[in-house]
Order: sequence, then structure tokens, then C-alpha cells
Amino acid sequence: MAATDGATLSTLSNILKEYYLGPVAEQLNNEVLLLSRLESRSEDLVGKYAYVPLHKTRSGGIGARAESGALPTAGKQGYDKAKYDLKYLYGTVQVTGPSVAKTKNEAGSFLQVLKSELDGLRNDLRRDLARQVYGDGTAQIAQCGTTTSATTVVLNSAGGKEAIRKGHLYVGMLVDIGTTADVNTISGASPREITAVDYTNATITISGAAVTTTSSHYVTRAGATNDGLASANGSRSYEIDGLQRIISTSATYFGEIDTANEAWWDNQRMAIADTTNGRLTLEDLQKGLNLVRLQGTMPTAMITSLGIQREFYMLLEDQVRYVEPNSMDYSAGFKTLSYNGMPVIADIDAPYGRIHIVDESTLKVFSDQDWHFLDMDGSTLRQVQGYDVFEAVMARYMNLGATRRNNQIVLTGVKVDDAADTGV
Repeated sequence: MAATDGATLSTLSNILKEYYLGPVAEQLNNEVLLLSRLESRSEDLVGKYAYVPLHKTRSGGIGARAESGALPTAGKQGYDKAKYDLKYLYGTVQVTGPSVAKTKNEAGSFLQVLKSELDGLRNDLRRDLARQVYGDGTAQIAQCGTTTSATTVVLNSAGGKEAIRKGHLYVGMLVDIGTTADVNTISGASPREITAVDYTNATITISGAAVTTTSSHYVTRAGATNDGLASANGSRSYEIDGLQRIISTSATYFGEIDTANEAWWDNQRMAIADTTNGRLTLEDLQKGLNLVRLQGTMPTAMITSLGIQREFYMLLEDQVRYVEPNSMDYSAGFKTLSYNGMPVIADIDAPYGRIHIVDESTLKVFSDQDWHFLDMDGSTLRQVQGYDVFEAVMARYMNLGATRRNNQIVLTGVKVDDAADTGV
């Protein structure tokens, strides 16, 4: 064991918890844009699940009658419930025993070493959490293309470039490659490390033996899913259910309710009118907005890519204005465009080629607590058993869900400059 004592570790643990946890947790919540705008709820949690009561049908016991006529037969409201399981997110930092020993009498010096690791952890957690928030819950980051016995893996051109440009696939990342049913059938039992990425050619280079892939294969973060989870229903993966599952392009099983049998639980979806060039029009936006308003609510935001925001800007070129009312006072401090009183939010992690028009009041973050250090034994910083290494682990148990879905819509088929959206 490194030359340090319990008092030193206890002091460092307390400082770590007191001075670093709060700022790191706050930054994670604020810097993932969509999360910063949603309400976090713990009161719906029972054990590891969130149960949300839903109103699905109206009473039939109403009507106009003649004088002295029989009153309407009593009816009743219809109810159901959605069930969401919590997902368990972790981030680990480690420092070596010698680095502790060198500074055992200088807690401040040691914390400077640890701070750089924590800053890196915060950034990595933020980027991966943002990816999950906009994902579909499958943990699939990119679809493969045709690779023939090589370590340079060809990806689907559009999806691969999107994942690389957003930083969702990067050098040093550990990945699994496989099918939906067998998540590491190509990569094997041991994860592969990405050693190079190529945006232009939509490829990644991986460590280990050569592989052969087809469009039936997908790249996922190592360990993010399992064969038993990869199904259309239920959990899908260990990652959270993101916006593309809540507001999906096709009817989905979500919250343990099957929209094939319960149409009231499905979200709205619409392809824009110009299916050839994918040119966005104000008529498209207004039609999508009207579809949502017919459900009796008013959306609160439009979420899209940087490229589509630029297309929107061009539509309003002569009358565009930037606004900063309270509802658009983001933690990151940027300005945005407005349409019909709603902010048009461009997020670098938002899906390309789509516009989500959302009522944020009915999108929820279910979580029993915020980001926290695992310290059930009272120690934030502990020695790794059998190694001259010390580590701290941050965790959050959470998932995204909805209390209503038919008041949300996704517009698809939007292009930028008459070409596929590339996020710029």
C-alpha cells in the first residue's frame, strides 16, 4: 500500500465531497442542454421504478336532453400507468499510490492532481450523457457498413459521420460491435479500443484482430447493453431512454405501454412536404405545431441541429430577431431564435435531419438523487483491492420518461442546403 494513512485519506475524501461534488454535479446538469430544461422528479419512484398515472379516456356521461328526459348514463374516466426503470450511470477516476505518497502532507497538491482527473471525468460524463439524452435507448451509436477482414471498420455513411462529428466515437473509447441480438458477436468477449477515426470516410480503426461487418451490425459503448436486453420492448439497454424513443419516428412500446394497442399513448410524427429536396417551410412548422395544439396543449420549445437552425434562420431572414426572455435564459448563457413564442434550440447533440417540437412540462427526469460519490462506507476515496491505486466513483440512477406523449411531435426529412444535414 502507498505510504499514506487513514487520516490523510479521510481528509482528502471530505474535501473531495465538499468542494468538488457540488460544482461537478451542477455543471453536468446545466451543460447537458435538454436536461437543464426538464423537471427532475423523485416522488414517482418505488424501488428502482418510476410509476406515472396517466389519464387516457374521457367520460361518456354527458349530453344535452329534452325537458324531463332521462339524464345521461353515468360514465367514467379511463386511466393507465407508465412504468420506467432507472438506469445506473457511473464515472470513475483513479490516482496511483505513489502520487498520494508524494503529497501525503500536502492535501492541496494532491487535489490538484485529482482535479485534472475530475475535470476530465466531468467532460466525458457530460458528452456521453448528452448522447444518451438524445438517443433511442438501444445504446447503438452507429450502424456498420461493409467491412471485409480489416481493423478499419466502415460505418453507415450518414450515421457514422454524425457520430464522429459529435464526438460520440473517439480515440481511446472501448466499444462492442455486433447485432441487436448478439451485441459483441463481431468484436468478441473483450472490448475493442478505437485507435483512429476518419470523418471523411466514416470509418473507425479498432485494436485487435480484423473483423467483417455488414449493415446488420452496430457499434455500442462497451458494456452498455447485453444480449438479453436488445429487444423492441422493455429496457433495450443499460442506457437511459432518450428523446428519440420518447418522441419516435414510428410507433413504439414505451413505459411498458404498447402504442399498437393504445394509440392515445403515441406521439405525433410528420414528414415535411418537400420529400425531394427536404426544404423546410414555415407551413411545415405551423402544420406540426397545429397537430400538437389539436391535443389541447401548447408546445414550449423546438429542438433541432445547428444546420436546421440555420435553415430556419434563412426562412426568417428579413424579420429574424434574437430573444432572451426568462424562459430562454439558459445556464450556458446563449441566445436563440423564437417562433410563435417558442425558443428554437439548436443543440450539437440533437439528431440530424429532424425537428422535435416538445411540451417540456410533460417530459420528466426520474431520479432518486443527483450525481453523488459512492461512499456508503464513509470514504469517497478508497484503495482498489490488490492494487496500489486509489479511486473515486460518481454515480446517478435516473431515466427519462413522459407523463404524456401525444402532445409531442417530430418532423423528419429536413435537409440543409438541399443535402443531408451534417450538423453545421
